[in-house]
Amino acid sequence: MRILRLLHLLGPHGKIKVRFGQWGEDVIVHRNFDKQKHGFYVDIGAHHPFAHSNTARLWLRGWTGVNVDANRKSVDVLRRVRKQDHTIWAAVVSDKIAAERDTIEFFSEDHTDLTGTVVQDMASERGKQKSVTVPCRSVASIIAESAELAPDGIDFMNIDIEGMDEEAIASLADWPHKPRMIAIETYAQTIPAVMETGTFRIMSDNGYDFRYQVGLTSIYMRKDFHEGR
Repeated sequence: MRILRLLHLLGPHGKIKVRFGQWGEDVIVHRNFDKQKHGFYVDIGAHHPFAHSNTARLWLRGWTGVNVDANRKSVDVLRRVRKQDHTIWAAVVSDKIAAERDTIEFFSEDHTDLTGTVVQDMASERGKQKSVTVPCRSVASIIAESAELAPDGIDFMNIDIEGMDEEAIASLADWPHKPRMIAIETYAQTIPAVMETGTFRIMSDNGYDFRYQVGLTSIYMRKDFHEGR
């Protein structure tokens, strides 16, 4: 499957010509890691191996990493496709909640299939939400687990968890490892608005430069970031 997808994606000059990210964020990510053949990513709120994925291009190039999603069906698809990755079924919560409990009630109305098509559950067709008990984890614990799988460090981290993004990085100062690049949704409409957010303050206070705004996604780089290894 992987080879076939690569053949379809390769253009006349042997380079990938498509984008997977919702706003094209993956094009920026790919460009900054263009000289790095192998690397490690952490995708929180991974959703799908290809649809709206900011790590798909990296995976196609041979990178590996950790994927996290609260939707069990999304996790099943990720595990089927990205067999070399470590995929975690969990809802991301604050450090405080993660310290108090191991599971949380998660409400879901739909999921995506292997092609990225949204598939509604029967419950949602009747206007009802489906509640399931889901394991919960803090970002700090996921980073610690990921660091054990990445002896050379975490190169790229994507965070897309529907409004919980800023809370997810609140403990950034205490993370055992800080990724070289982080893409995170802020929902701010302008660059000045981004710079007024708590996300910007947290990232700046922890040694990151705000480099790009693509759609609703802000991309930060560690100040010692260098292209390639």
